[in-house]
Amino acid sequence: MTDSAATAPTTGSSSRTVADLQRALAQGLASNPLLNSESGWRSLTARLARQGGPFPPAPGDGAQPADRIGALVAACGDQADDAEALADALDHVTRDPGLALPLRTVADWLTARTLLSDAELDELRGLLDQVPAHQATAAAQACLPFLAADLPAHCTGTWPTTLHLLRRNMLPTGLPPLLAYLEHLAAARPAQESALHAWSGSKAEDWGLTEELQACRAAAADFVLPERSPARVMFVLLPDGLQKDTYTLRMWHREGARAKPALRDEDTQAVSHTELRPTVAQRLRQWVQETSEAVLDDMCVEFWLPLPLINEPVWDWCADATRPARPARTVLVRSLDRLQIPTIQSAWRARWDSLMHASEEEEAQSPDGGTAVSAPRDAESHREPTMPRKAQDPVILKSPPSDKEGRLQFLDALRSGAPAILWHRLDCSAAFQSAALRLIGAGPLQELPDRISALRADHRRSTTADDAVADITLLWDDPTHTLPTLHSLVAPSEARVL
Repeated sequence: MTDSAATAPTTGSSSRTVADLQRALAQGLASNPLLNSESGWRSLTARLARQGGPFPPAPGDGAQPADRIGALVAACGDQADDAEALADALDHVTRDPGLALPLRTVADWLTARTLLSDAELDELRGLLDQVPAHQATAAAQACLPFLAADLPAHCTGTWPTTLHLLRRNMLPTGLPPLLAYLEHLAAARPAQESALHAWSGSKAEDWGLTEELQACRAAAADFVLPERSPARVMFVLLPDGLQKDTYTLRMWHREGARAKPALRDEDTQAVSHTELRPTVAQRLRQWVQETSEAVLDDMCVEFWLPLPLINEPVWDWCADATRPARPARTVLVRSLDRLQIPTIQSAWRARWDSLMHASEEEEAQSPDGGTAVSAPRDAESHREPTMPRKAQDPVILKSPPSDKEGRLQFLDALRSGAPAILWHRLDCSAAFQSAALRLIGAGPLQELPDRISALRADHRRSTTADDAVADITLLWDDPTHTLPTLHSLVAPSEARVL
């Protein structure tokens, strides 16, 4: 649902874009089972009546749910207060805060049209068209007063953030937040500095705020965008210990758009093996809906798994949670068992350091220009001899870890401290071995997770993709990025109170 604001046209009048948002919203609401039911519809209209919101027009004979929902959304098309009222009612009735997010953007847009002309809005949108969402978020946070309320959940991109700032209260200096925001963006984007200054200067003159703007411009001159750190979402699946095929799911996340993001312990829940996929997808989908587009542009999803789950199709779990057009994110498998073996920690760190900081002598080049790596014996026939590496990393399995042979290989690699392990979920064939070697040798080893992400994304878009890489999986255990301290294993019924 939150995609509507991001996918609205970038050109054309404001009214056409508001209509696009309303159309997308109506389509989304029409597919909601609760709102399609008579009881849900009555609850929604009753809530609107109690809070003085827009009452839906009387439906015609034989009106379908989609028609009456469309009429209700259209009735909110002229007043920001009506759009906010409908959004509040939807939140109350559906208990889904992401469902009404496009309505919040509609309300901001309708307010903006009372302050600026359509031509001014079009000009401003054109100036900001190339500003990444994370830069807009950083500039907005920098211009707002200390302890000001955070940007709301619907500010998922540059333009929704800009519209929202038009509704914020004046700053203590008397300057509208929009103008302070543009001054911070101008300081951070030299190529657009003169154009942004011209637009904000013109509006400050119209509003009699030239002196305030000049003071803000001087104060913002030293503004530098904070360095981005990637968002990190961690799903941890702890064996129940009491019930077979039951796991305790914990989720932490860190939003990379903030300067010093904190890891937050989310709710803990018991999940059966059969419910893992839909549960993870639902939790990830909810986080995506509530998170800024600036964060999602650079996100890593980690699955900390015990041995029985190490071969689960976690890439598919993530694909269930996102729209097909979403750029590929990095999905990594992490070993939960490794954390339980204190005797291998030093070997693990040493091999990781060797993998990341190998000397030029160790990084002998293979014939195709990549880095030479060790491989299983039955794959050696597919390669020309190269100078061996001191550490056999990344390790390439000869069988999936769900098989007995593959499980033994996986455990041997784990106990020896191997930080990177590659395998095919279904068949570690000779074709896969060769494909894995080419993938490893295609560039710096530090970028291997990115190459695999791109490969998986290309495979999903292609109907003729190579099966040898269709289910490639990478265990990538970085000892410098580990979990928050975990509590001792307990029954799921006790996990929530930890």
